[in-house]
Amino acid sequence: MASKVFMKSSGASAWLGQFDPHDQGRAADMLRAMRLVSANEFTRGMRALLLQTAEGVDGTVALYAEREVLPKDKKQPPEPLFLQPAERPRRAVGRKALIVLPGEDVGSEGLVAQLITELTREYPETFVNHPGPDLLRLHEIEKGRKKSLAPRVRKFVLVTDLIGSGNQAWRYLEAAWRVDSVKGLWSMRGGVSFEVVAFAATELGNAKVSSHAVQPVVRFVRECPTIDTVFDTEAAGAIKRLCYRYDPQSRPQWALGYESTGALMAFAHGAPNNTPAVLWASTDSWAALFPKRVTAESREGFGSVIDADAANERLLSMRQRRLDPGVDWSQAPSGALERYLVLAALAHPPRTAEAVARRSGLTLLEVKSLMADARKFEWIDHEGRLTDTGQAQLAVSKRNRVQISTHEMGPVYYPCALRAPA
Repeated sequence: MASKVFMKSSGASAWLGQFDPHDQGRAADMLRAMRLVSANEFTRGMRALLLQTAEGVDGTVALYAEREVLPKDKKQPPEPLFLQPAERPRRAVGRKALIVLPGEDVGSEGLVAQLITELTREYPETFVNHPGPDLLRLHEIEKGRKKSLAPRVRKFVLVTDLIGSGNQAWRYLEAAWRVDSVKGLWSMRGGVSFEVVAFAATELGNAKVSSHAVQPVVRFVRECPTIDTVFDTEAAGAIKRLCYRYDPQSRPQWALGYESTGALMAFAHGAPNNTPAVLWASTDSWAALFPKRVTAESREGFGSVIDADAANERLLSMRQRRLDPGVDWSQAPSGALERYLVLAALAHPPRTAEAVARRSGLTLLEVKSLMADARKFEWIDHEGRLTDTGQAQLAVSKRNRVQISTHEMGPVYYPCALRAPA
């Protein structure tokens, strides 16, 4: 959810002030529901996920920044990602893949490419930077003036900031699939597998990418909120009508963003085109909050901070009581609020990590780690249901008897705020 700092900023106030008074409440609800990702949060989450992707791989991992592939006409199949002869044997050649199309402006793929460069320099025996067919077959590591051979590439990983509609990621995978050499590496026993790593993904985008013939594993730091996933049917309908009515461009097909995604997320490096046009389209009579999808003037208020106020908003949305007002959560051990939110989210089905992350506002990485801890402490069973001990943990912070300690409790640490009452 957007921070109070952002909601009280001059930019947000000026943007909301353009709506009729009776519409400002709905517009504020939409803005408040947005996930605003800081540069540090983006980099930290992506690095952690990419390193996790490489764990246990018997070989190296090839990293590619998602970009648009030719032709730009989405009704036409994409051209092969690498050059290959027209006649058989169609052995593709080339040492490097394109990062951006010639003559194109560099967008989020530039930031992703920088992250890939840093990782490949830091872990040269683990990651390969945009290798072409030659390096997919045989990877060389340069150490000073010497070159040594590294294990064969085992994973083809497409990296992006957001899987919105899923179309662009799907077309990139399709462009790779249309290269016979890549298809051969995929089909051989112990060959190359495909993955897509993103900071965020919508439900529809995830489903689209997962449907590709290469059967990619899709990983993301957090689920991207959309108008349909954040609000109930009535509220979502009202907010969509608001977006159509105030659409600065008067283009219904773009009022909710590309492919009518209705994404509610923006990054410090820019707002996706999947977000409603009312946020980023400007005219003589409408001042966008993120003009031309640039977030530079607003990003100081970006970031996710879990404090008592944010936790209370989440708890109320999960039909849980507010936190005990007598407890000073600022003095709680690190992770106390996060553990409490996860237990509250697990009190009702569905209990998948994705559902818990959506309700709690935490990342998938955080939720999976906290759920693993909860199983270790026997607060939840193997299906994620709260045990009697877990129910006691959930109840304890609603009482005035809570005592918060900052000390570690033996070999396995967990906050006293979430211990069962004596």
